[in-house]
Order: sequence, then structure tokens, then C-alpha cells
Amino acid sequence: MKLISFSLLATLIFGFSVSPSFVLADEQPTKVSVLPSTDSSTFNLGAPLQQALARLYKEAGTYSPTTSDEELSGFTPLEISRTIRKNNMDALSFALLEQERISVFLFDKNHPLEFIVSSKNFTDAPRTGITSAFIESKFRSAFNEVVVYHREEKYQELPGARTEKLADASKRTVRDPRIADESRVLFRELSSLTDSNAYIGASLGMSRFGSEGTSASTVTFGLSAGYQIKPRVSIEGGLSASTYLIGSIGGRYALPFKEEFIKLSVGLDVASVLFSITQNYGYGSPNLTYNSPPLTRGTFFVGPGIFFDIPLLGATLRGDLRFYTGTGTIIVGTYGLVYYL
Repeated sequence: MKLISFSLLATLIFGFSVSPSFVLADEQPTKVSVLPSTDSSTFNLGAPLQQALARLYKEAGTYSPTTSDEELSGFTPLEISRTIRKNNMDALSFALLEQERISVFLFDKNHPLEFIVSSKNFTDAPRTGITSAFIESKFRSAFNEVVVYHREEKYQELPGARTEKLADASKRTVRDPRIADESRVLFRELSSLTDSNAYIGASLGMSRFGSEGTSASTVTFGLSAGYQIKPRVSIEGGLSASTYLIGSIGGRYALPFKEEFIKLSVGLDVASVLFSITQNYGYGSPNLTYNSPPLTRGTFFVGPGIFFDIPLLGATLRGDLRFYTGTGTIIVGTYGLVYYL
């Protein structure tokens, strides 16, 4: 593997030939900032990939590339626009190398709610194994396809960018199922950059306790851990700290929205009061009401919830709203981050 990596390193830095050029005489080159590449494979080629990608853009003829040390922290319209403005460029680009594929991304400032991606799988690798020449060929092919997509304006919609001005882009996505499927796979895996099914999370929000005509709200901190047992089914346990420390366990089912990058799930939880953290704030405190006694250890609740996940680079943004009923009611709303192990 070290021999392959060394050979590939040399190839990436010195071995690329000129890519197809689409430059016109009166065209101004597109200023593109090449961001650090992400490498979750065993090749350790993040830095060489960034330099090689910048070289390919230069050789394409229609781009004026520069390399940047700033990493893209999220796939949101706000983060994309902020990074483009900070770098004073027309576009951003980076490569993503995984053990089973290589991908090239491009973001254009004139399309702040969209992006371009080309991904090439390693499933057709030679029987002797993945070689430097094989990865170079896949990398070059992905780059050339991105250049063609950019010229032909074949964009994909960014997560959360549901606006009227993207109607045409959405229709293009439906008409080209190969590109749409490719993009969904990438965004589903970007949160972890691994094939792991286990995850952990942390959240912050509010809990509202109610009983016998009285109610009170308090800040809630949460920790969770889960495991995806099937593509759309997972189990999850958690701890929520507010007036009480409450433990919960439940199931999640991801709704099958084929063309959406935001994953929407429904769930059902069983929760139990583990112990009281404070008697000064929240439901059941003596200074709030004399009609609703404090919850006791072992009190059980059950109820449904709705959850949404937005994949970011390296994590997943999660929000949820849960309703529990038992000895009174508990409504919990939180947002936070989930990391795949």
C-alpha cells in the first residue's frame, strides 16, 4: 500500500497531462479556489489531491485556480457564499477520496443554492488491486465530467435549498436519475465519511412539563447514541438533563423522500425519570405549584417524535420534536449534531 501511495503521489504531482480545454478567445477565466481535499481512504493523499486538482483546472484553459487552506465546514447556501466571498473567487472546488470512490465537487457563486459533483467508483478495479494509474484515470475522468457539467450548467440542489428559483434545477435532477442517485449517495455518506452504522450525538433545546392544568419550561441538554439496523430503521437511546435526568430508548424510521437531501424520520420512544436534578426550576417545584407534585424516580412516559437530519461535511445537523405522555406530559424540542463513528 505504501508503494502504491508513493507512486500515486508522484503521479498526482507530476504526471497529469493536459485535460480537454473549452476556452474561447474572448472568455475570461473563472477564478476557482481549490480547497483542501478530504481523504478517508488508506492512501493518505489529501494534500497531493489538492495540488493535482489545481493543476487540472489550470490545464483546462477556462479556469484560473489558486489553492486555499480554508476547509468548507458545511454544505449550506450560507456557508458556500461566505467561503466564496472570503476567498474573492468565482467558484470553489475540492476532491473527496474514499476507499471505494473518488469525487470532485464544484460550487459557483452565480448558483449559490446549487452545486456540481462527479463521482467515479472503484468497483471495476483490476484483479491485481487498485493501482496509481487506475486512481489517476478515475480522478481525471471525474474532473473532466465536472468541467463539462459546469459548461452545460448541470447543477444539483444544495440541502435545504427549497426555493422557487430552483424549480428548473429540480426538474433536471429528476430527468437525470444517475446524477440524482449519485448525489444522494454522497450526501448520505458525507456525515461520517465511513460506512459505519453507529452514531453519537449532542443537543440543546427546551422541555415543557405539564400536569393538572399547570406547566413550566426549562433548558434541556441531551446526549444520544444509536445504530442503524436497516437502511431506514434505527434504534436510539438518550439522556436528557433539565429539571430531571430522563433516559429514553426508541425506534426511528426514515421516510422515503427519494429526491430530498434532508432526511425526515418519525419515531416512538419510551422514557423514564432517572432522578431529580433540581427542585428549584421546572415542573413539580414547590415554588411553582402546590397542585403538581414532583416526578418520582421510575416514572414512565411514552410518545412519538419527528426528526430531521441535514448532512454536513463530517457531521449531521439534527433537529427533533418529541411528545411524551404519562404522569402529565413532556414536550421536548432540540437541535444539535450527530457524528457517525
